[in-house]
Amino acid sequence: MILDRKVMNLDECVEMFKEYINNNPGMSEELVVRSVYLYFGNKFSFNLNFLPFGNSKRKQEIYRLANFMPELEKCMETNTIICNSLSKILVYVLTRLGINAVTVKEEECYFSPIKIHCPHIYNIIKPKNGNPYSIDLQRDICYIKMHARTPNFGLSISKVDSYDISLYEQELMDMQLGYISKENYYNDYYYQDLKDDASYIDDFKEKVRFVLENIETYETDDISYIDRQWYHVFMLEKIFSKFEFDYQNSSGKIRFIDCYKDHDDKRQYVSVVVVDDTPEPDIYIYNDKEKRYSKIDFVNFAYAVKNGLVLHNAKVRNLNKVLSQLEKNQSLVKKIG
Repeated sequence: MILDRKVMNLDECVEMFKEYINNNPGMSEELVVRSVYLYFGNKFSFNLNFLPFGNSKRKQEIYRLANFMPELEKCMETNTIICNSLSKILVYVLTRLGINAVTVKEEECYFSPIKIHCPHIYNIIKPKNGNPYSIDLQRDICYIKMHARTPNFGLSISKVDSYDISLYEQELMDMQLGYISKENYYNDYYYQDLKDDASYIDDFKEKVRFVLENIETYETDDISYIDRQWYHVFMLEKIFSKFEFDYQNSSGKIRFIDCYKDHDDKRQYVSVVVVDDTPEPDIYIYNDKEKRYSKIDFVNFAYAVKNGLVLHNAKVRNLNKVLSQLEKNQSLVKKIG
């Protein structure tokens, strides 16, 4: 299956798709675009040095370099991209497959509460027959990694919230390409069930715990820290109100905190959710092995910070107070695990 093949440079990628098209005569333009879209969605991850851990200077440099071919080839080797590099890679490959694809800029990036001066870039496809439509793979990578539908593919550029390539048409293509099957269908329905089940829980803190402890059912290790977090963000946005969770403005009772810890010259990224609805916030840390968030004692969280866990551009209420207490009274420290 072409979605599983590995290539390390752009020209090799183009030749791989030409061979695939020749071996599958009669492929429509839409199916060619979809196959490239899913292939790169499986291959690439978002560059953490851009978001969330890059400073303004670093972000501008990564964004600027994405305009040049050597950087695009580097992306093929490292499997890391930003919207600018990815949209240009899609144009390079699709154009050589006979597809008319162009890049389009937005006014701002919507993927982080940190304001940056690098416009989000996506693609528009202009088919030989039919209406032009937009594709935004950077925003769909997390969905593809989690084996879900891709809400940013085939959107109409003339009608708001409308598809020129319907979800049903996408489903037929995904069946043909092997992205889904009757036995291995889209993962979306699990999250609708999760939302329905959560709606029966009246207590806010218990509702949050239930959702975070059941956030995933599709196990994948081939997803970056931030792509996974963005997928969790989209899920929480479906379940909680803006007052309860507003990722864009980093406000509400539920907040994501980006953390990391350096050990033996290797950086480990840690996704933390803070639920601030009580005198002392509840702390949840994502467990890579269990594929869910686990609640930890606040003092244990403070102890982790004391021992090297770094909170990136974030503060947690009462944390400094508890850290001071730890310094004065080591007996407060609870043994972890």
